[in-house]
Amino acid sequence: MARVQIRKFMLVDSAYVPKILSGKKTTTIRFGDYEAKPGRDVYVVSRPSDTAVAKVLIRGVTKKRVGELTNEDARKDGFRDVKELLNALTRIYGPLDAEDKVSVIEFELVKRVEPVPLKLLKGLNYREPGEVAKLYVESGVSAGKDVDIIVSHIHEQGLKAALRKYGPARVKKALLEAYHKLFAEGII
Repeated sequence: MARVQIRKFMLVDSAYVPKILSGKKTTTIRFGDYEAKPGRDVYVVSRPSDTAVAKVLIRGVTKKRVGELTNEDARKDGFRDVKELLNALTRIYGPLDAEDKVSVIEFELVKRVEPVPLKLLKGLNYREPGEVAKLYVESGVSAGKDVDIIVSHIHEQGLKAALRKYGPARVKKALLEAYHKLFAEGII
């Protein structure tokens, strides 16, 4: 089985997002061999919308066999007990054997983020739109009037407000142009 690296983001089912945001879910248990570097911040991306909703700090990764999972593992993962956890894992991965290997990825919520599509986050090299907007406005660079107006709106009122006012296509284009201008100027 190939090792899976978690570098910039981890996908989670939208049903688990409220538990992560409330701090009731501090692990994710994945079938197979997962690696994540302790001390690294990664985005939590809600499926199926593929929207980043939070940033978490990876605390560690423990390898176990399914038969070694405990009630404590289940509670940290947001379940009442190991039976409920195993039912959820079976729904996701199919039937599991007691000898199957899982990776328990422990994390800590760093912050909620204004929901941002993963595709846009990748285009901004994993910089949050608000961060790009702030740098762009404060640096005084310009990539054109439309970009200036939209990015200023994001900086002042947030991504959601800009999406409502200008639409997803214009906002995405403006943010990417702002990012590339900041990059070309050596600011980002």
